[in-house]
Amino acid sequence: MTRLSQFLGATAIAALMAGTAGAQSITAGLAAAPSSMDPHFATTGQNQQLAAVMYDRLIHIAPDGSFAPGLATEWSVSDDRLTWTFTLREGVTFHDGSPFTAADVVFTFDRIPEVPNSPAPFTPRLAAIESAEAVDDHTLVITTSAPAPGLPTDLSTIYIVSQNVGDAESADFDRSTASIGTGPFRQVSYSPGERLVLERNPDYWGDVPDFEQVTIRFLETSASRIASLQAGEVDFVDAVPPNDLERLQAMDGVSVIAAPSARMVYMGLDQLEDTTVMIDPEVGNPFRDPRVREALSLAINRDAIVDRIQFGSGLPANQFAPEGIFGHNPDIPAIPYDPDRARALLEEAGFGDGWAMTIHGPTGRYINDVDVLLAVGQMWSQIGLDIEVENVPTNVYFGRATDREFSAFMVAFGITTGESSLALRNVLGTYDADRGWGANNRFRYSSEAFDAALAEAFDAFEDDAREAALQEAARIAAEEHALVPLHWEGNNWAVRGDITFTPSPDGRSLVTNLSAN
Repeated sequence: MTRLSQFLGATAIAALMAGTAGAQSITAGLAAAPSSMDPHFATTGQNQQLAAVMYDRLIHIAPDGSFAPGLATEWSVSDDRLTWTFTLREGVTFHDGSPFTAADVVFTFDRIPEVPNSPAPFTPRLAAIESAEAVDDHTLVITTSAPAPGLPTDLSTIYIVSQNVGDAESADFDRSTASIGTGPFRQVSYSPGERLVLERNPDYWGDVPDFEQVTIRFLETSASRIASLQAGEVDFVDAVPPNDLERLQAMDGVSVIAAPSARMVYMGLDQLEDTTVMIDPEVGNPFRDPRVREALSLAINRDAIVDRIQFGSGLPANQFAPEGIFGHNPDIPAIPYDPDRARALLEEAGFGDGWAMTIHGPTGRYINDVDVLLAVGQMWSQIGLDIEVENVPTNVYFGRATDREFSAFMVAFGITTGESSLALRNVLGTYDADRGWGANNRFRYSSEAFDAALAEAFDAFEDDAREAALQEAARIAAEEHALVPLHWEGNNWAVRGDITFTPSPDGRSLVTNLSAN
């Protein structure tokens, strides 16, 4: 199996810098603020990259994409493949000094479905679990309702909290009163949308961070991040715009780190009903016609987006999994730029006169996202649509998208586990809260054929069968034009002074990956 690290490893550039070692505190400037500090509030990347440094998981993903011990040191599945037994790590304590036990895992599993108003819930990650029992302090037994070969993948994304948080609400995590994890950093304070202060956990069971304190400033605009780096106000920034790379590389005391990404940016198109919120009801909902969805995809000049807006950083996308990711289908062709064919398809579908609508995207969440959305609007205008473009602040954008306030909107999903099943299930699976599918399917694509192929993947314990089913699901989604792929992002960071940043396979801006040289 080709895993995520192989996809990233060929081009990742390590930041190796000279300077004075031993800094005790640093400041990072991150592009995206979380919607909540509750580690179970949302699966969005900006939330998870912070939760990952304060809370731990039963299973980790190793650099080569394989599973590695986390809070669980070993696990096995019964002959009937329904009962999983996990041996938990001994001697681990939470930030409040209480011991970590299997009861905390069961508490976490029970808490996740009770978190209200989640724009991207974790509940699908637990959907296969019928019961979880703390046999003793360090033995956890999970029973699944059916064979669930993807359970280790799901558990690698679940952050364990202490049962001592009780009935704490998400706001209590924002106030730092309920932030009790076992991770390498402890939450000290949080000012929503402004800053987060973390303190090193000296009792962490794994590698203890180099820095005693990390202050994270949330700097939404690229200009503010770059200016803060240049002024020495921050030591590390993420989401460096590709057009700033050359200038930063020429600066003394600054190093740039670049790596390809498995995060696909795409346009979701509302397909649920015969009308959609941003289009005149008399027009109806053109997105329910696959010919219209194909037309909108053919109208996108992906090479231009990558070359001109992203300055060559990233790659044009045609499916969720790029080459090198388990589940990538090499038989899916690149999507051509063909505005003439797009206009013909609209005419064929009965929408030759076009329609008026507003399209939406976040501000500062993705690299050059404002410019990308504007380009999409211009390209769709060129095939006869009357397009308005609206960018929404990131901290409210995803809630509005989940509440289905948009008809055509820009989102991304990053593959962080080395294989495509979570992306396909969460984004393209028919929305079914009880089944745990479609948590991020805000545009309500639904296909019986796709769901059947993906179900085969989740039933397969053998890699070959699982990969074939994932590739078939990807083929169906591509042929049905489930969404409009745009590009796989390139990841760019910059550091100054005596600091090293090592990109991780998941592409997140993890402050645990910062170290003193």
